Amino acid sequence: MKQGTINRFISVFVTMMMTIACFFVTPPVTQKAAAADQQELGNKDGYDYELWNQWGQGNASMQVGNDGAFSCSWSGIENCLFRTGKKLEKTKKYSEYNGMYIDYDVEYEPKGNSYMCVYGWTENPTVEYYIVEAWGSWRPPGETNSLGTVEANGNKYDIYKTVRTNQPSIHGTETFEQYWSVRQDNPAQNNVKKEITGRISVSKHFEAWEKAGLNMNGTMYEVALNIEGYQSNGSANVIKNGLVMGNGDGDDGSSVIVPPTPVEPDTNGYFFHSDFENNNDGWAARGDAANETTDSEFYAGNKSLSVTGRTDSWNGTAYSLDSSAFISEKTYSFSVFAMQNKTVSEDFKLTLQYNKEGEENYDTIATATGAKGEWVQLTNTSYTIPEGAKNLLIYVETDASMTDFYIDEAVGAVDGTIIKSETNTKLLGDVNNDEKIDVDDLKELQNFILGKDADVNPDMSDMNDDGAIDSFDLVLLRQTVCENS
Repeated sequence: MKQGTINRFISVFVTMMMTIACFFVTPPVTQKAAAADQQELGNKDGYDYELWNQWGQGNASMQVGNDGAFSCSWSGIENCLFRTGKKLEKTKKYSEYNGMYIDYDVEYEPKGNSYMCVYGWTENPTVEYYIVEAWGSWRPPGETNSLGTVEANGNKYDIYKTVRTNQPSIHGTETFEQYWSVRQDNPAQNNVKKEITGRISVSKHFEAWEKAGLNMNGTMYEVALNIEGYQSNGSANVIKNGLVMGNGDGDDGSSVIVPPTPVEPDTNGYFFHSDFENNNDGWAARGDAANETTDSEFYAGNKSLSVTGRTDSWNGTAYSLDSSAFISEKTYSFSVFAMQNKTVSEDFKLTLQYNKEGEENYDTIATATGAKGEWVQLTNTSYTIPEGAKNLLIYVETDASMTDFYIDEAVGAVDGTIIKSETNTKLLGDVNNDEKIDVDDLKELQNFILGKDADVNPDMSDMNDDGAIDSFDLVLLRQTVCENS
């Protein structure tokens, strides 16, 4: 049999098989259920207590004493919390309780990542809050830029805000904000048992958070003294846990809020620059999605951030803007590069989410359309943050699809800063150079393989990048056309 005949046979066979394949539906994948969390709840002497151990992993135990006292220990866990305090009616804001504070006496021995704190939640909006008094090997929450400083009971605390995306909450799994006060000096020591005593003026921290621009309009769900461990071991003996409510904030002086030092841009005019070479650079999944760095695709350097597992178009990846650098009614330059390898083209959006007067709002910063395998730039060199906007979050999404994608070289800079892009015209599968991938490309590639007169772009025709243009490339191109039809 002649070589040309062999090629023609292979091409016809491949064409038939791939045409049939377009009509098959992938069966649903059955996912295993996650292991149940270990949870123990109760009330003793008017104090509500709770042990929560994520996935029931390792060993976590809690013994409840009198008047809010308890002891606890943990080892080999993922994340666990031990606390006693008050589950509230969810009808009053913190300001309606006429103050609250906790007097404590705790023997605390962290062995790794752990903290001793006041802990709780508010509703509408859902907020998880921490007033961290002591910690083990790691100072939470890992943020470098604080919203300010509050002084209470002779101690100084830094204020932070973080965002948790699709994580456990009092309502199940959801996306919510966390508010933090973290003591500047640590009275505890990792791998050492120490007895720590003092008072935490809880309502003073709430007042400070509100003055720092955080939303404290929610109703109180819980306030408790908490011991938390994350992928660590440790133990604590809470000798005293005196929660006082309705009798002032427990501090004779007034709280002092020191505003944060304004963040200055670098020599390029950048307030932040995420290149994903070492980590996620503060970007986190938004909605039902997974974010991780990868070296399989990148616009610059050697890595990018992949966004996978999306179940809606607004799912993507998000970055919390530093409130000491990005301020309402001021103008900035934003840029990020995006790319996908799934569809003929995708419409990408860079969006700002912000809170104004207790309501969540959304505003488009930039859009761009990218062909398969092509990095496109979403950029706006003069974007003004809306008046009254707080809790600023930028995120990358698609307009209507659930396509996986990548981002790289994300920048927030001073007004007018131009982030240059390198022209990237790669459109793998565009055999006939008409800037789209369709059946015309299939015809041209098949004619070329069969030895007929055909004008093909060699770089865009070698679908599997093996240095040859053959029937294997035709299979891959037909699969791409089928997926996009």
